[in-house]
Amino acid sequence: MLADGRPEPLVEALIAASVRRPESPLVTDHVERLAGHPAGTFARWAIDHAPEFT
Repeated sequence: MLADGRPEPLVEALIAASVRRPESPLVTDHVERLAGHPAGTFARWAIDHAPEFT
């Protein structure tokens, strides 16, 4: 974010907020309704796309 020109106080605040954010049990069906298939996990996406980052 800093490399993209975001102010350091903003970056620090966003990182601090993400660290303190409580885990949420909320699950919706928004992706499935919009895309026509269930949402996948980030882990699955990372595995499927790993070759693109090597």
